[in-house]
Amino acid sequence: HYFIQSNLRMASSQPLYNLNKDQVEEVYKHGSFLIVENMPQGTEFGIDYGSWSTGPRFMGLKMIPPGVHFVFYSAVSKEGTVAPRAGFFHFFKEKEILVKKYDAEQEILVESDTHYTTQEIDKMLAPYPYQHYQRWCSLTTHVTQVAVQRVQPVCTLIHAATPLLSNPRAAEDTARATSVEDKLDAHFIQDDNQVMRFSKLDRKRNAAGLKARDLSNFYMDSTISLNHVIAQCSSTDELLAELQISFVAFLLGHVYSAFEQWKLLVDTICRAQQAIVTQPSFYKTFIRTLHFHLKETPRDFFVDIVSRDNFLVRTLQVFFENVLEEEESRVRGVEVKRLKQRIEEEEEVGGEEGKKRRGESEMKDSDKEEDTPSDGVLSEKIEGGVDEELRNRAVKFRNHLEKYYSWDFSSTDEDDPVIVEMLY
Repeated sequence: HYFIQSNLRMASSQPLYNLNKDQVEEVYKHGSFLIVENMPQGTEFGIDYGSWSTGPRFMGLKMIPPGVHFVFYSAVSKEGTVAPRAGFFHFFKEKEILVKKYDAEQEILVESDTHYTTQEIDKMLAPYPYQHYQRWCSLTTHVTQVAVQRVQPVCTLIHAATPLLSNPRAAEDTARATSVEDKLDAHFIQDDNQVMRFSKLDRKRNAAGLKARDLSNFYMDSTISLNHVIAQCSSTDELLAELQISFVAFLLGHVYSAFEQWKLLVDTICRAQQAIVTQPSFYKTFIRTLHFHLKETPRDFFVDIVSRDNFLVRTLQVFFENVLEEEESRVRGVEVKRLKQRIEEEEEVGGEEGKKRRGESEMKDSDKEEDTPSDGVLSEKIEGGVDEELRNRAVKFRNHLEKYYSWDFSSTDEDDPVIVEMLY
């Protein structure tokens, strides 16, 4: 298995026509095949980062590396109008032959029970675009078959425009509608079998039952919400898998709801102050994952064209502040503890005069607010600071973004609210 992957990695850095004979034979011998019947000429068809306009003899792909891939296509009319994209994830096994056929009425690929030998149709199969393979792998490092099965629609086909069904209660819903747009929407309902099943993020529901004094911390720190999402995913690795699936579904599948989910996940992860301290490994991997996502987007992609407000700059600004301020808090805790130790040592040397001063100090301290941190809290801060490697990686990531994207993470209006309620 290692030998096969090594050959695939060597092949992935260059176009197939630059591979030597031995490399071509190796990827052909161990690669998978996707055979597509009846695909109309001129259809936009692709896999991962490669796409083509199909010719009259096109029947699929060959030499596909084993592992997860995203296959997509769009019907094109005689006038050149391109239909919304459809696609699906598939985990190809070594030497697998997957056969699909195009249903012209539904304009989708469906299962086929036809059996082929690859030799008889080899000339009608396009080679997998190995020059993009490493790029694709960087986007799917955490994607598992379990994660795909959990997130993909029940029908397994991912639509850029989710198909709608006639609403059996259209008359009642139309009567209650207050606008022309709502009246039109009332005639249709979403087909739940064809909707991606992302983890649910409902901060208002997560806040239910919290006392008033805890609500402020809740909306400033999304750790509780993050834990709810992790529980749905079953692990932090599966959460990163969903983050990658949602990004791929948007980038290659053109699914806008997947982009909204991606934003929600990124925002929740970045605002989880406690989790940054308790789960450093997860956050180090998150930074790497986000780095590869940003490499695939234009520099001004996250700017709101109306407000000129960059969602990701605001979100990452909070993340960097959480990482660095948590460390500053830890350092302040160390300084306070050292100061207290020094005072106690001086008081011991000062004898009765020292005791007198300590008594006066304790009387002043008793007049302060009750929520002043105790020594136990300070000790917890000292022992539970931000992981040094995570802090260094966050600083490098911030510096890279400031240099490459010219993003400014330093300018903040302190009067502006930090929480973006519209996301939830």
